[in-house]
Amino acid sequence: MEITKDRHYFVIEHERFVARFPDHGRDLEQLRDQDIYVTVAGGLTYYVNLMTLDAIDAVLRRWAHTGEAAGGSYFWSADLVIIPRPGITAMIEAIDGLVRNEKIDQACEVIPGPNDGPDAASWRHT
Repeated sequence: MEITKDRHYFVIEHERFVARFPDHGRDLEQLRDQDIYVTVAGGLTYYVNLMTLDAIDAVLRRWAHTGEAAGGSYFWSADLVIIPRPGITAMIEAIDGLVRNEKIDQACEVIPGPNDGPDAASWRHT
């Protein structure tokens, strides 16, 4: 797996998709929680929040102390995909599985482009 850098993002080009994620200066194989933008071959881009169960547990424990989410009594996140182990390799494997099995559109929302949706006209330059 080749990872390149594009400004503030790491980029992984795969045969089925391109994944982009912010550079937070951490060891990529230790990541337990990462937001990734996935552009599937054919053009649609999705937002994916990948987390391990340990990362979710850490959030719940933190919220128990801060009082967020009713004192850590629940956790939810839109576009969440739970991965079995930390690391960018596990994350890319999960994304590949979602794309290959045509499930990414069920698990994640499309990020609308400037020419999509009801406000598209406001993005267009005349």
